[in-house]
Amino acid sequence: MGKQANGHDDNVILFPGLVPRLVDKGMISLKEKKYYDALTYFKQSIELEPEHPQARYGLVITNIELNRLAEARIHCESMLHEGIGDYYDVLQVYVSLLVQLGDYQEVVKLLEVVIAEDKLPAKMAESFYHLLEFSRQMTEGYESVEVETENGGDDSLELVPTTEELIQILEKGNLDQQWGAIQQLSQHDSLKVEKAYRSFLKGRDNNPVLKSYLLQTLKEMNSQGTFDVHKFGKDFIVTIEDLEDVFHEKFGTSVISKLETTLAQKNPSLFEMVQQVWWHYLFALFPESPEPLDINIWACALHHMGMNLLEEDTRIEGILTLYQVEEEDVKKAVDHLKQIETLLFSMDHNEN
Repeated sequence: MGKQANGHDDNVILFPGLVPRLVDKGMISLKEKKYYDALTYFKQSIELEPEHPQARYGLVITNIELNRLAEARIHCESMLHEGIGDYYDVLQVYVSLLVQLGDYQEVVKLLEVVIAEDKLPAKMAESFYHLLEFSRQMTEGYESVEVETENGGDDSLELVPTTEELIQILEKGNLDQQWGAIQQLSQHDSLKVEKAYRSFLKGRDNNPVLKSYLLQTLKEMNSQGTFDVHKFGKDFIVTIEDLEDVFHEKFGTSVISKLETTLAQKNPSLFEMVQQVWWHYLFALFPESPEPLDINIWACALHHMGMNLLEEDTRIEGILTLYQVEEEDVKKAVDHLKQIETLLFSMDHNEN
């Protein structure tokens, strides 16, 4: 990238307005919920202009939308450390991420310092105070705790979410609240919690990705036994101890390895994007496997779908030859990828 046609190293001279155009495309894709498109545009923008505040902020929000919370946290932290973007806007997103990730101690440590500086914008002060109080309670445990008043008088009783309250959130909350409830309930070992988990997994209207997360949580808790699960119109039984970690699933990794040989060097941006599409699809489908279990068909489908998303050459003939597969099989795979994505987006939209 740092060479001209004559082969000499040189500082790259960008086309006028290239980065703003890429950022605009990223913002449009983000608004249209084309998150993988947005991710590509923002990454391209940052490669050309690393300190562009809107591109950096867009990358954070896009990672959040893709449920890549740990990645979003890293980008947020770097923006805060480098002083990029509006400090308090970035801080608000960062604190929200820490809460979602359950790092309540970090929230307390950070907000106590920020509030002590007494420079909070008025519009954000109340929100930060509530988050600080909530995080303090969460670090103290999940039962009722006694708090001594400042004047040393009578103790007052502050309540933090009980098992019953968290179960109610799991049953009736929005997606973010349900996600948090699953995480917090994993620390409550009781028959009530197991019953709530079983009900959620069987529920026909509950989000399939949250069900995947719950199954992963049950495995991490070393739970035993079978659970009835409903996903995408199908009912099946899952034995928790037999589950394989979806992010190390052998077939999924084999497809990525195939794509690495065909895409990684030629088009690294496309390769990274289709990896995210693939893992998101597998996680939604989990613990079921994609059909058919043919590495080349799914690698070809992802390659073709990625090129469509990037509006590159969409002719399929050359790609079919590359993977030695039939067009009909690939189109079925692409259709299923799109179908699952559409269903997930529609569920997210209905929640909002």
